[in-house]
Amino acid sequence: MNKNNTDIVELYIKYNDFEKAVKLSGLPTLTAHIKLLSSGVITLKDKISFSSKSGKLGALAEKEFQRLVPEAVNYNTVVQKNNPIFDFKYGDLTVDVKYSSMLNRKGYKYWSVRASKSDIMVCFLEVKKGNKLKNADILVIPQGFINTKQNIHISPKKELYSYCKVESKELKNVLAEYNGTI
Repeated sequence: MNKNNTDIVELYIKYNDFEKAVKLSGLPTLTAHIKLLSSGVITLKDKISFSSKSGKLGALAEKEFQRLVPEAVNYNTVVQKNNPIFDFKYGDLTVDVKYSSMLNRKGYKYWSVRASKSDIMVCFLEVKKGNKLKNADILVIPQGFINTKQNIHISPKKELYSYCKVESKELKNVLAEYNGTI
């Protein structure tokens, strides 16, 4: 613990990781949170992830989605944190953003995401183990393509992957086209 109470704002900006910034600052968690709120670096509704690595990567995927589709309204910050049905509204379209690391079982490479009730799921899929969101594949999966209430297993060799894969520069246009159908 750092007895100098290094500036929490600088640490948070540097690492973009609340837990790490708090640990390095030596401040009590709630004090650090209040200082970040007071500085304007975060808002009271911003996601602070303490949980798993996958939860943090999911939050980063949501940030990447927001960067690619800036007009989308983030319902996690505007309406309800951790909205169980969708993360974003793009026009009348509800969008749930997912992330999955590459999984490997007995030489079979695949991804797994929890099914959603949103109009569209946008999945960011790790292409190479350890790369996380760097050059991630993006899938746009309409609700009609989802035939389970559990986890969706996505293989690079299956139709769902090839039918739904889009380039990052295409994402906004594809969503706009779907929004025009509602």
